[in-house]
Amino acid sequence: MTSTRLLDVKELEVTFRLDDGLFRAVSDLSFSLEAGKTLGLVGESGSGKSLTALSLLRLIPKPGIISKGEIYFKGENLLALPDEQMRTIRGNKISMIFQEPMTALNPVLTIGAQIAEALLIHTEISPEEAHQKAVDMLGHVGIPDAAARALDYPHNLSGGMRQRAVIAMALICEPEILIADEATTALDTTVQAQILDLLIDLQQEFNMAILFISHNLGVVSEIADDVMVMYGGRLMESSPASHIFSAPQHPYTKGLLSTLPRPELRGQLLPTIEGSVPTRYDQLDGCRFAPRCTEASDECLGDIPIYQNAMGQQAACIKVDDKI
Repeated sequence: MTSTRLLDVKELEVTFRLDDGLFRAVSDLSFSLEAGKTLGLVGESGSGKSLTALSLLRLIPKPGIISKGEIYFKGENLLALPDEQMRTIRGNKISMIFQEPMTALNPVLTIGAQIAEALLIHTEISPEEAHQKAVDMLGHVGIPDAAARALDYPHNLSGGMRQRAVIAMALICEPEILIADEATTALDTTVQAQILDLLIDLQQEFNMAILFISHNLGVVSEIADDVMVMYGGRLMESSPASHIFSAPQHPYTKGLLSTLPRPELRGQLLPTIEGSVPTRYDQLDGCRFAPRCTEASDECLGDIPIYQNAMGQQAACIKVDDKI
């Protein structure tokens, strides 16, 4: 499997114009993604994860805009492309699995028709060929009796089967980058594990890059090669997955890891991070996590640089300056 850099995001900023002024929902975010690799994007709800994903497809909802930065796909700046050219990439070269399959699927169209639609948009294939490829892809993602299921409507399928259908829809054009936004959140533990195994198998087959978005570090640990932790629209920590789970640097990362269930805590209340993500986190001075951080001091209200160690771990916290 070759490792080719497919995506470079540089100093991304996403801004919303609200009644009380500009809201910078994502600030100065930079990262890259390689073929055959999975980048886990982690953070609580409201951290800017989904906005980051939608930026890659230029699907930021109004009144939001990408106000700064560059997004390069195979060396081409997506933000500079005409809309028509961007449509040839969206759903074709870069595809996305959305959070809730029932909202991603059209209730009045059959599963097969919805999967075939992407092929009809992006290729010159006939409707008959597109339908057969849709059936083949349904079988490929583990749906039994795929020919019959292709004629079903979304409400006829279980939650796990609907999620597999959404994955089939995202993969039908064999994208080079797959964005999975909370793709397993609404599923029970057994089906969740099956979907993760499926994504890993399909990645190996197609050599896809995957941006896997989740609020659950435990799930991310099962699939990610590298992990990026966001809070308040900013990068808190990024690291190879093995290091972030064995030696987390940022207090926010440590807090997220502490909330994971562990056998020795059976029967006890799990630890929590006190408070919640502020509504207008962009108006905070210094580190945006400082109001909730047990290690915060007055120094945290100033500019917070990003420190990096020899193992490639980065952390935006002055408290790790002398040890990262």
